[in-house]
Amino acid sequence: MNKKTVWQKAAAFFSGRGFYMVLVLCIAAIGASGWYLWKTMRLATDSVAEAVAGSATVTVAQEDEDAPPEQAEPDGEDSAAREEALSPDAAGSEEAVTSAVSDSAAALDEAETAAEPAAAEEPAAAAETAETDSSSGNEVVETAVETVDNLHQTMQYPVPGSVVAAFSADTLTYNEALEDWRTHNGVDLSAQVGDEVAAAWSGQVVSVREDAVLGTVLTVDCGDGYTTVYGNLAQETAVSAGDQVSAGDVIGTVGETAGGETHGGDGFLHFAVLLDGEYLDPMEFLN
Repeated sequence: MNKKTVWQKAAAFFSGRGFYMVLVLCIAAIGASGWYLWKTMRLATDSVAEAVAGSATVTVAQEDEDAPPEQAEPDGEDSAAREEALSPDAAGSEEAVTSAVSDSAAALDEAETAAEPAAAEEPAAAAETAETDSSSGNEVVETAVETVDNLHQTMQYPVPGSVVAAFSADTLTYNEALEDWRTHNGVDLSAQVGDEVAAAWSGQVVSVREDAVLGTVLTVDCGDGYTTVYGNLAQETAVSAGDQVSAGDVIGTVGETAGGETHGGDGFLHFAVLLDGEYLDPMEFLN
């Protein structure tokens, strides 16, 4: 008896009822696959629909280049304030303020125009101020200094004596009174106690004060940044702060008030010249 091969058995199976069974299984598999695919697509569609339903709706309006930008409508107190600002009374107030500002600007222009000739006639005009000197506590008065042509005038000797202590801003010299070495920011001119002291240049007295080293010191603002200083004066001076003096006017007398300088007991006048706060050699001007 011959045995059938596997292929013969398979052919016999598919030629009979087996063919229909396989066909049914294939149709069932295709149907199941189609149902699964439809179900999956349905779930995905529902998820997308829910996501879209929960999002905000954006409306884009066509821009008008000529139309002004829209502003958010204020509410509550802002709305009330806006209505009040737009009321006729507020509009009238705004017009009044605008008119007042315009009037003030016009008045300022007129004042500046009127002040220009006065400024040309009085270039040295300034307000008076007062300050306290840190070394002595005496009041220093600063006022406008009259325009004086000191630079084209020869500086006069405040006293006719000779130089007993020269100017030395960079070289240390021995100070007999203080017994130390220091610079000397002016010149000491020989004189007798009680001799009259004249203003070397014209200007305005800005201070009369007491100094621990130079005694009674009188300072004159001579304009153009120049200042003259007179030390070792008698306590009673002929002028006071704020007075205008001319070259040659008597401003005081030689005293014995300087405790930080001495020249063998002889009288002397300490004289100094400053330009913009820097000490200069007075002999460059006196000679």
